[in-house]
Amino acid sequence: MCMSMRVLLGAAALFFTLPGLHVALAESETVMEIVSRNQRIRALLHTPARPVGSVILLAGGHGNLALGPDGTIGWGAGNQLVRTRADYSKAGFATLVPDLAADLKQGNGGVAGYRWSGAYARDIGAYVAYMRRIAAPVSLIGTSRAALSVAKAAAELTQGAERPDALVITSGMLIHINDRQPSVERNVGGLHRIRQPILLVFHANDGCPYTPAAAANRAQRLLRGAKRVDLVRLTGGSAGSGEPCEARSHHGFAGQDQEVVKTVTAWLRRL
Repeated sequence: MCMSMRVLLGAAALFFTLPGLHVALAESETVMEIVSRNQRIRALLHTPARPVGSVILLAGGHGNLALGPDGTIGWGAGNQLVRTRADYSKAGFATLVPDLAADLKQGNGGVAGYRWSGAYARDIGAYVAYMRRIAAPVSLIGTSRAALSVAKAAAELTQGAERPDALVITSGMLIHINDRQPSVERNVGGLHRIRQPILLVFHANDGCPYTPAAAANRAQRLLRGAKRVDLVRLTGGSAGSGEPCEARSHHGFAGQDQEVVKTVTAWLRRL
């Protein structure tokens, strides 16, 4: 499918379509741009015929997808959320997978601390406002290190069209383990302002030391100001042969993509 689309989101929530992007992608996927803080941020968009809501998928790790103008994913194609983006669309949700704004990129990664920065929270707010025009409710879904981004955005974006309606965190870096890695507990303030319903998904055998399933109940208490915090611990799948904090392991729910998508979308439909 060949499409040409640039969408700009301005401060006054006005939307414009510009020429210049000619892409050939999988069916129903479009390369587009959203403007936030005068930055044009490239993203992949899936829109089903009759969406029941929208989801914004935030990859873990450094988060710099290095999206090309043709939709090529320079990094993170195997990330659990990125690789299942079409499945969320097939489940009925308009689905956005955003890259980082240029001023948040540094080399092949991101600038230090951007995950819990006000600037990135504002960008996420722009994504939410855009997706709200397609289909509400709009939910943020973040995996691993993106837990910090989801929490920061929810704590900062507390009203208006930019406020997400629900939060989902999978294999999230929620609890402080040590100073070598950031966490929601240590780095994100204002957690008492988060009121949305939250779903936390862990794997019972996650081998990543920063996202242990044993910390799930503590993570629930950390976010106790929310309307509700639901918890799912999955079992099974494949341990994989890679690094335990990477996507092809229990941390990334290897061999369980459909189970994760079904778990998350069923929860979203019950909101």
